[in-house]
Amino acid sequence: MKNAIYTITLGLSLSSALWANPSLTQDFKSLLTKYKVGALVNQSYCYKDSTGAIDGYQVSKMMPIASVTKLFTTYFASELLDLNKRYTTKIHIKGDSLHIEGGNDPYFEEEKMLLLMKALNEKGYSHFKTVSFDKNFLFTDVALGEYQVITAAHTKSKIALYFNTDLNRSYIHTKWKGAVKFAEEEGVTLEADNSPQMVISKVNFVDKNPIEGEEEIIFTHRSKPLHSLLKSMNVMSKNLVAHHVFDEASVIQKFNDFMKSRGFDTTKIIFYNGSGLPVKTKKTRKDNLTSCSVVVNLINKLHESLRSKGFRPEDIIAVNGGKDNGSFRERFLDYPELNEAILSKTGTLAISSSLAGTLETTNGEIQFGIINKPASSSAARKFQDNFVERMFHYLGEAAPIPYEKLSIFPWDDSEYFEI
Repeated sequence: MKNAIYTITLGLSLSSALWANPSLTQDFKSLLTKYKVGALVNQSYCYKDSTGAIDGYQVSKMMPIASVTKLFTTYFASELLDLNKRYTTKIHIKGDSLHIEGGNDPYFEEEKMLLLMKALNEKGYSHFKTVSFDKNFLFTDVALGEYQVITAAHTKSKIALYFNTDLNRSYIHTKWKGAVKFAEEEGVTLEADNSPQMVISKVNFVDKNPIEGEEEIIFTHRSKPLHSLLKSMNVMSKNLVAHHVFDEASVIQKFNDFMKSRGFDTTKIIFYNGSGLPVKTKKTRKDNLTSCSVVVNLINKLHESLRSKGFRPEDIIAVNGGKDNGSFRERFLDYPELNEAILSKTGTLAISSSLAGTLETTNGEIQFGIINKPASSSAARKFQDNFVERMFHYLGEAAPIPYEKLSIFPWDDSEYFEI
């Protein structure tokens, strides 16, 4: 009888040590003070494993999650879109006119535009009288600090900037050097000293291809598959990719309806876009809000969704340890034993610093979230790194996954155009 009582008591003790861990919460509070992150009332953390139990501090508190939103966008896309889909952009040329027929490629930023120009140079084209584009081609090289709709007028001005290298030589060369460096880190070789050249007279936004006909030459560019673009989005926190993918999925099903259909309480999810950027006016600011418990439940469902489609979570989500570029590159440097044992997304805004994902432990996968309203973003990041180390200490030792770097450059060494 004593043995039976001991067994039951021990089982409860182990469960308590894992899920109702007062020591971990105490570490959370003391580390917040140590790093001067901010008032305790504005901080939250939680974690969950395969048992479905959630523990933490202020797990149901609604808070701004910044770019952790992109994990929701990834789930939205995984469930509603074809992750192997490629987006087609067609370049029509007749005489001294060029028309861009867009294919709603969600990742068409400066690297892709420069590669487009370079590919045209290699085909012998460097001068056009007129360049036109349609509503399905949107382009910018702006790093957004708040939510912004990229309009046709904005795209027109950016095409004019890039396609006039004689007038904007220094700007284009600087952008090209940035693309070369990015490509090199991702295992793609570009000619460093040979930036693209282009001269045009006029840019037009049109409803219909103005040069369609028998004499036109058509070059076709196909993007990398959507799952690769999502990896780029999550590693580099590509806001425009998130906006475009979120909008594409929303055509199929409204986000709130989608989340409700997947069992989420949508009163606990207030989103304005798929990136997590604030929507600002002169008098108001609206941020995506949800709770830590919703975040970890989302991550669990995201992993299930990806695996059901033949992908590993690390195929889509950033892995710590220095191989993946982006915001994770400089994280956990003081904790090398954690390398390749954390899959997560960071989020940083003036009013929010967040980190959420999965801990790979000897006790299995543990989904976690940390959401801070910090006095200092740098202090919050240091706090989060240290607290994650404490989570491993209490919940299970780090069990690094075998991870080979996946290139997040928007193109590889193959031909840019297909004939």
